[in-house]
Amino acid sequence: MKREYNLSKLKKRPGKVKTDPDAAKIPISIRLDGGVLADLRSEAERLGIPYQTLISSVLHRYIKGELVDPKAIDLRLIIARAS
Repeated sequence: MKREYNLSKLKKRPGKVKTDPDAAKIPISIRLDGGVLADLRSEAERLGIPYQTLISSVLHRYIKGELVDPKAIDLRLIIARAS
């Protein structure tokens, strides 16, 4: 690896930068219990990914219905049978 790189020959791409607003990351503030955050960081380290990426993944999977509380499923079945 070189100590210095000559970037003077680089050219800027013509046109406007193409970005997908739905794919843009939006910074937010969120308060989490210390223990929860510690567990998330430990799990992210075990998986070899940044903890914020893990949090985003968990939230995404929950919104898409991939993470479901088993007790909630049982409650739905009970309500469906009662109807």
